[in-house]
Amino acid sequence: MSFLKNMSTEKLELIITILSVILILAIPQYGVIIVFIIVVAYLRRSNNRKELRKSIGLKRPKNLALLIIVTVFLGVFIELTMEILANPIIEKLTNSKIDLSEVEMASIGDYLTWIVIGFVLGGLLEEMLFRGFLITRISKFINKNKTNDILALIITSILFGLCHLYQGWSGVISTGIIGLIFGIIFLAFNKNLWYSILTHGFVNATALTILYFGYYGKIESLIF
Repeated sequence: MSFLKNMSTEKLELIITILSVILILAIPQYGVIIVFIIVVAYLRRSNNRKELRKSIGLKRPKNLALLIIVTVFLGVFIELTMEILANPIIEKLTNSKIDLSEVEMASIGDYLTWIVIGFVLGGLLEEMLFRGFLITRISKFINKNKTNDILALIITSILFGLCHLYQGWSGVISTGIIGLIFGIIFLAFNKNLWYSILTHGFVNATALTILYFGYYGKIESLIF
């Protein structure tokens, strides 16, 4: 591993970014976890850990109460809007239902376990990787102007959708749109990652609550 220590930060990050894209496309569901481990290992072993953490958006929010209020509202609003408006249209266009068969909740214990998974794996892991690391690095490597954030946002949203291929193509489109929204939130709040992390967590929590209490079909058919 000594050759990595002699490599410049920019070259190393470029290699990690390219490897991330390849792994996410090659083995979508598991590639995300592998890449996350690589990114965390890089952040931990780097000599300038504090600067790197700040560069991916892991910086202290100025107002914790505002952070919670905003992210709870955004999480619930985004999930309800997707379930009521977007997902029924997506499912009609693709002629397929979003496959949520992996989520099984036979008890309150299962429900609470999935809530934790939704915040840790969905919120923290996916946001650190897709929004925190990949948006900032892809933007940097494309060039150095404002439009690069938009291109990086689009690229990472497509990757985010594809890593949910196990939900079927309707799930890919739906999560791709949600990924785009998370990216917009990340950029809108001055690349403070905690806003997209918690919003993602509350989106997942809202979706899991709807599923657990059996309201998924009722909410989906409110308009369509």
